[in-house]
Amino acid sequence: MGDTELLLVRIDHFRDRSKYVSVLREWLQELQIVNGRVISMGSDLQLLFVASTESQNSKLLDFYRSRDIDTNSRGELCVDKFIDILGRKKVENCGCNGFLEMNVLSPSLLQKVLVNEWHTEQTWLDTALATKRTKAFLEWKEAAKAARKERRKKEKQVKHQEREVKRMKREQEATQKAADEAAETEENVETETNKQEIVEVTEPPKQQGQKRKLEQQQQPLGPKKSKNKKRRNKPTIES
Repeated sequence: MGDTELLLVRIDHFRDRSKYVSVLREWLQELQIVNGRVISMGSDLQLLFVASTESQNSKLLDFYRSRDIDTNSRGELCVDKFIDILGRKKVENCGCNGFLEMNVLSPSLLQKVLVNEWHTEQTWLDTALATKRTKAFLEWKEAAKAARKERRKKEKQVKHQEREVKRMKREQEATQKAADEAAETEENVETETNKQEIVEVTEPPKQQGQKRKLEQQQQPLGPKKSKNKKRRNKPTIES
C-alpha cells in the first residue's frame, strides 16, 4: 500500500456554490492538497473526492468540523454540518491529477470515473445514490421534528395544567361564595329570632294580657247554640 489515501465526501447542497468552492480551494491550498474533484450529478448529488495523504485528509475533515464554508438562510457563512463521509481507503496510486470541478450526467458515468478509474468502493457510491439528501441532514431533520413534537407536547401539557388550575380556582371560589352566603343567611335568621325573643320578654304583663285578649277576639267564633228549645210533643189522649 502506498501513502495515497482516497476520501469521498457527500455535500448536502450548495446555497452559494461559488463561495463554497472558493473557501474549499483555500483549505486545500493551506493543506497542500493538489489532487481532487468537486463532482455534481444534477442538483441532488454533490461529491468531494480527494486523493492525498491520511494526515492531510484528517486535517481537511477537521476544517469541516470547525471552519465556516457553507452559507445559511441569512447569507452568513457557517459550518457545513450536513456532510457524509462515504469512505476512506489507501491505494498504491490514483489517476486523479489536479483539482477541478466536474459534472457527470448519469450514475453509470459516475461509477466509471470513481470506481473503475480512481478505485473507490462501489458501496460508497451506492450509499450516496440511495437518498436525495445526506444522511447527516436527514438525521438532523428527524431530530428537529422529534424536538418540535416534544415541545408541542410539553406546551399542551402546560396549557392543560393552567386550565386545570383555573378550573379548580373557580370551583373553590364558588364553594367559598356558597358557604359565605349560607353563613350570612343563618346569621340573619338567628338575629331575627333573637329580636323576637327580646321583644316578647320586654313586653309588660298588661300589654301581654291585652295582646292575648286581642288575639282571642280575632279568633273566629263557633256556631251559636239555639235558644229555642224544641217543643216536646204532648201525648194525645184518645176518648
